[in-house]
Amino acid sequence: MILHLKSFVFLLIVVVSIAHGYEPIDYQTAKNLTADYCYVNSYNEVDSIVKSCRYIVIQGFEVPAGKTLNLNLQKKTVLLFEGTLTFGMAYWDGPLISISGYDIQVMGGTNHLIHGHGEKYWDGQGDGGVKKPRKVMTINAHGGSFKNINIKNCPLFCVAIVGTDLTFSGFNIDLQDGFNNNLGRNTDGMSFSQSNNILIENCKIWNQDDCVNVLGGSTNSLVRNVHCWGSHGFSITSGMADSEKLNSISNITFEDSSIGGSLGGIHVKTLPTGGPGILDRITYRNIQITDVTRFAIEAHQDYPNEDGKSSNNIKITNLNLIGVTGTVKGSSTRSVRINCGSGSCSNWNWSGIKITGAQNKDECNFHPNGYSC
Repeated sequence: MILHLKSFVFLLIVVVSIAHGYEPIDYQTAKNLTADYCYVNSYNEVDSIVKSCRYIVIQGFEVPAGKTLNLNLQKKTVLLFEGTLTFGMAYWDGPLISISGYDIQVMGGTNHLIHGHGEKYWDGQGDGGVKKPRKVMTINAHGGSFKNINIKNCPLFCVAIVGTDLTFSGFNIDLQDGFNNNLGRNTDGMSFSQSNNILIENCKIWNQDDCVNVLGGSTNSLVRNVHCWGSHGFSITSGMADSEKLNSISNITFEDSSIGGSLGGIHVKTLPTGGPGILDRITYRNIQITDVTRFAIEAHQDYPNEDGKSSNNIKITNLNLIGVTGTVKGSSTRSVRINCGSGSCSNWNWSGIKITGAQNKDECNFHPNGYSC
């Protein structure tokens, strides 16, 4: 059944891209589509070019402090990033870039870079401390692809997605500078919420919070061949809203991916203070974990306090783990922690789980089929 679901998600992505009327292309093909590209060389040119052109190149320039680069693209626009894009420093909420549209294709050139200059903001306090732009890139799109985007030093969150029928491939998100003196915090890599039919693949992420985070209201999506270092895990997060619709998450697969040097590996978390919801058909397959410093696998309903006071506001059913292997390293490590609310967890099926190096026993108040805590 799990294999059928995997095939279904991939087929859905392919079929929908055709139905929406665009065929994904690579960067060089895009460059050769037309000689009529409009080149954006400064912030002041953005609005007029976005309104008048469907083939656009964003050149390297600095976005003024406290301003968002708004790219509300026409239908079927092809947008290319070239050069280095930077942002003047300001203590504000952001975002630094906002991209929206239907059936759009967004690509990065070989030497392009979107530089958030988080090193100018980081103070070791993440959401606290000085005010920081919360997101480097927000995306609200329906139909389209985003390829080979290079992002460096997000002040806080990097990429936040809301949309349907979207592919994200070849993202390189580099916050290695944030490890210096542990100054980078709450630097989530990629997240999506209230979204359907999302594919994230072939990405590399160095950061200091969730690597890829699937949030409430999301369905029918696949994360594969994503490799993370230093993060908090491949995450599912629910319970941040009041309604069941906005909290529920279903048919999500993480597969063929790795995570290392991180606080956590697989992380399924729900907030006991939120409204109702259901997590159903969440699958992790072929996940490699290396030297995680806390829990290799954690599924809990007492987030964020981890005080054992779990709630059953969110039901978690059909949580499937297949072939999750690797190591943990450090005195506080456990292979597995499970803390469910009363009667809220059911039908978890795990196989091929092998984690070594834990200094503490598993801590479980619910026992998945196929795994002995």
